[in-house]
Amino acid sequence: GGLSLDMDGNYTTTTGVLDADVAARTQDLRAGPAVLDSVLAGLGRVSANVSLSEARRLRVDALDVVFPNLTANGNIATSGSDTTAGLSVRLRDIALLVSDFSGPLVADITARQDAAGWNVTGDATGPVGTAARATGRVSNGGQLDLGVVGSAPLALANMYIAPRQINGLAQFDLAVNGPPALSSVRGPVTISDARLAAPNLRQAIEDLNGTLLLAGGTARLDLRATSAEGGRLALTGPVDLAPPFQAALSAQLTDIILRDPTLYRTTANGLVTVNGPLTGGAEIAGTIDIGAAEIQVPSTGVSALGSLPEVTHLGPRMDVQQTLARAGVNLAPVTQQDAAIGPDFPINLLIRAPSRIFVRGRGLDAELGGQLRLTGSLKNLVPIGRFDLVRGRLSILGQRFELNEGYAQLQGDFIPFLRLVATTEAATGTVVNIIVEGPADDIDVRFESTPELPQDEVLAQLLFGRDLSSISPLQAVQLASAVATLAGTGGNNGGIVGNLREGLDLDDLDFVTSDDGTAAVRAGKYISDNVYTDVTVGSNGTSEININIDIDRNFTARGSVGSDGETSVGIFFERDY
Repeated sequence: GGLSLDMDGNYTTTTGVLDADVAARTQDLRAGPAVLDSVLAGLGRVSANVSLSEARRLRVDALDVVFPNLTANGNIATSGSDTTAGLSVRLRDIALLVSDFSGPLVADITARQDAAGWNVTGDATGPVGTAARATGRVSNGGQLDLGVVGSAPLALANMYIAPRQINGLAQFDLAVNGPPALSSVRGPVTISDARLAAPNLRQAIEDLNGTLLLAGGTARLDLRATSAEGGRLALTGPVDLAPPFQAALSAQLTDIILRDPTLYRTTANGLVTVNGPLTGGAEIAGTIDIGAAEIQVPSTGVSALGSLPEVTHLGPRMDVQQTLARAGVNLAPVTQQDAAIGPDFPINLLIRAPSRIFVRGRGLDAELGGQLRLTGSLKNLVPIGRFDLVRGRLSILGQRFELNEGYAQLQGDFIPFLRLVATTEAATGTVVNIIVEGPADDIDVRFESTPELPQDEVLAQLLFGRDLSSISPLQAVQLASAVATLAGTGGNNGGIVGNLREGLDLDDLDFVTSDDGTAAVRAGKYISDNVYTDVTVGSNGTSEININIDIDRNFTARGSVGSDGETSVGIFFERDY
């Protein structure tokens, strides 16, 4: 940048008296930090009247600073060891410092020096509720004894937590005693009615309230909030204010709703802890209990064309890039090398779901339960354990096949991986395994048989009891419909029965046929976390009530009572190897 200086005045050599007008002009002045350079950019002007009396009293009057982005004016007077100064500063737009805000920032500062130091008073106001007042002393040795009260928008932190965003107001009442360091700051910071959005996690936290108590270089958190989807969250514990930001945090989850609009919906309860440095290496541990979970196997909605290939937007306009950035969407593909950059955190989470995970869609209606432990790290999750099949069925063209094997596991992207198997014997004597397998958002259905046959041949024998070459044109249409349903292009996943089950608030609803051909309806419901009961009513007037009580992970008590007077009761031991 450029600088020119003009001085016009008088100086008396015998008395040392000075009286001069000083004027300086700058062009794109650079003072070091990029933020300061942006404030001082453009054509600047500084003027003042400087005088020195015979008694060695220095005065700076009519100080006037004008830059395109900054203006200031004030006066300075000295007398011996005493100095008095007053300065008013106005920043045209705070967006130069914090991009999320717009509006002027105004500060007024007065200071008076004595033999021991400075008495200081400062007031500042800005947009979005920004206001602060500081009063106190600064010693000649640099020790601070200040009181600072005011408020500031939490969005000041957005540049450090992107792509997450926080909005709301923080009010503070702080004391600064000691050297100019965070360890000298004490007092509460109160947060009220704040909102935190995490677009990459599809989560938002609302009604965030609580305090951060600062003392000795540590902030002790005590925060309460609600999830935008539903449920409550409490976060407590200390965090060091200096790198590596050592923390010992606890997050209590109460009925937190987790959902993906196309895949699942469930609730989470539990306690999660974060212990260690937040710059990387802090362990995430705890236990989370999953409530009744609905995993919906989605339709593809692409008919017979299959999945669309990945579409890449070439040369997006600047406004498009800004919109995608605000939405937390990255145009550039994330490579494995990119994912390895940045901090990582070890994880040790136990996820428990005793028996209330329901998988539905594409003819599937299954219930799973169990527990798994997530180990490894956030960048390399290693699941141990899985959710195993409790009961279920697969419906194809009105025929129902009982599932006899199945499980669900979590993978690194948190999309459930499913494997469900129904084994049956076709009328032709062919043993058929119907295997539903894959990520919940990309399920694959295949048929295996003994003896081995082509898949369409297996399906024809399974559904119609005859070879593919022997089926009628109508059966061929039905076969195509069955394939469409299994492929996820057959329309509504729930159907009439699914809608009726939801309307009656049941966990299971099915229409079955007994060995003697009698039609019946079966309705099931969890009456508590570990007690499940179902009622079967036949068209011939017979009925049966069954009850399952999960005593613990391995023992289950089962009983039934029929309208014909038959009863049964037993305790069963089950264990997976």
